[in-house]
Amino acid sequence: MQRPHPRGPLLRATPLRRGGGAVRISWSRRTSPHDISRELLVIGALYGILAAFSWGGGDFVGGIASRRLPTFFVVAASQSVALGILVPIALLSGQSIPDGATLQLTAIAGITGGAGVLSLYHGFAHGKISVVASIAGTLAALIPVAVALAGGETATPLRLAGFGLAIIAIYIVSTSADANTANAGDPGAHPDASSGAAAFGGALYGVAAGLCFAGFSLLFARVESESTLWLLTGLRVASVSALVSLFLIARAIGRRPPGAEEIRPGAIPTGRRGRIALVLTLAAAGSGDTLGNLFFLLASQESGVAVAAVFTSIAPVTTVLFAAVILRERIGLRQGIGIALAGAATLAIAAGGVV
Repeated sequence: MQRPHPRGPLLRATPLRRGGGAVRISWSRRTSPHDISRELLVIGALYGILAAFSWGGGDFVGGIASRRLPTFFVVAASQSVALGILVPIALLSGQSIPDGATLQLTAIAGITGGAGVLSLYHGFAHGKISVVASIAGTLAALIPVAVALAGGETATPLRLAGFGLAIIAIYIVSTSADANTANAGDPGAHPDASSGAAAFGGALYGVAAGLCFAGFSLLFARVESESTLWLLTGLRVASVSALVSLFLIARAIGRRPPGAEEIRPGAIPTGRRGRIALVLTLAAAGSGDTLGNLFFLLASQESGVAVAAVFTSIAPVTTVLFAAVILRERIGLRQGIGIALAGAATLAIAAGGVV
């Protein structure tokens, strides 16, 4: 990779492995390593922030759609729309299709991530967005770092502090009175939930989503390929195929897959404008998730995974802010403290690998 510079080449980076995550950089005489690293950090930070808002916005829109339609339908439809956008772009990109082993690992990661999205949206639909997003985001950041530490990575004081905050935050958020007393019809509860809001404000769905997202990160981090668009396409192919297979198998044995409730009368608009709005909503949810993955890959390539993680870790915070501002979701004092601690813990865990 070579970036143009008004006075000559700014830097030349040669991938050390096929993933492009590590680069060898040689500087021209007109620039210093400090200037180069600062520019890469700024670019990586920009991509990381874009990833965070893409993920946070996509999750919020998908969660809203899940309050009107069955979660399973929303996830399958939004991921299918994203796949329909990715395939022609990947075909026109000229990138080579990754080898079989890479595609297999990508498929496993895609299925794991798809299960996480299904759990997340179901939690948003039947619980409180602020509770589910905070717990899912905290676990998604905590578990990969814990695995890295178990593998011999140095535990910095900042990361250890982040672990402690994460445990406290998850306990506070999942057991707060504000979460437990959410009822059907509240801004944070599904209006048609037969038993009211989900237990603990949907905290258990947040745990399931966090575990799946952590698994996705651990799996996808092992993928080594320069064909970024085909990797993103592979993720969507795997998740959509898994959802369709699950639906067909469940129907064949007379069961319903998780989140596949009957579509309520009037849930799907009959007018043309309403249906267009629904399609655009599903497209926004799927595109937000896909763009988040793309920006995260770009951030990782520019400034490294550790730096990218610092900025993408604010994704749950953006989802919570959307819920508070747009839905007027009530956040009590105790729950607010837990959410703030969850955000601080996520940032500390991610930033602990940079300092």
